[in-house]
Amino acid sequence: MKLYSEDFFITPHQHITVEPRVPQPIFPEHTHDFSEIFLVTQGIGLHVLNGRPYTLCPGMVCYIKSCDYHLFDNVSNLNLTNVLYRSDSSFTYLNNISHFFPTDAEKNISHWLLNKEHYNKAQQIIDKLNESDGSDLAYTESLFLQLIVNLQDGRYNHIGEGNNEQRIIQMLRWLNMNFTEDVDWGHLTTQFSVSLRTFHRYMKNNLGISPQNYLIKLRLSEAYYQIRFSDKTITDIALESGFNDSAYFSTCFKSEYNFTPRDLRHCSN
Repeated sequence: MKLYSEDFFITPHQHITVEPRVPQPIFPEHTHDFSEIFLVTQGIGLHVLNGRPYTLCPGMVCYIKSCDYHLFDNVSNLNLTNVLYRSDSSFTYLNNISHFFPTDAEKNISHWLLNKEHYNKAQQIIDKLNESDGSDLAYTESLFLQLIVNLQDGRYNHIGEGNNEQRIIQMLRWLNMNFTEDVDWGHLTTQFSVSLRTFHRYMKNNLGISPQNYLIKLRLSEAYYQIRFSDKTITDIALESGFNDSAYFSTCFKSEYNFTPRDLRHCSN
């Protein structure tokens, strides 16, 4: 399936538009002839980008290029705000801005979590973009530049630096890339200079789940995708996703998705 810019942009001269998804439904794999950036404003869901699964949660930003293909599945009250743009070379006043986007070699870090400061600033800029009718190209493109610079600023942190929230964001980014590993929460929080109590409180207040449940969701998202789109055995998938006990994996899977891994495999065949 392919989506076309003519269905989203008002005029051929419009290069940027805002498209809310409230809520974002399950949507099959597709591509489009435009690029986009989306922010997760609410809920949780599975996002598969170029065959790689990601667990979406509030505060996450994602970049989609026109050459990418992606889908949404297993969504739970997932709300997104999409900023669509034709390409990073289609602007009238902006030039050489490609370094503000992930490179082709960085596809595995196309998603990252923003702290509250950068997330709130991004929302303010997007609100201004949404209020603009796009007729003032210089103003619209200046807002877009502010947005991508802010999002890029919210990406880089060295381990152990920043305030508690920034260090927790770093830790969640690490989990998103290393969720199949055995996790010692005490050791991990010490590594990122955050107290275990502070981390638990942040997860409860911001994501509504415990750190362990978040980790299980990451592992289940990977398993869900592998069951649907690979020929590996369910036992092998469980082990590769970070579960040491296939019975426990099946219990967690049924609790998360309301059907068993074998049910999903059967429906996918």
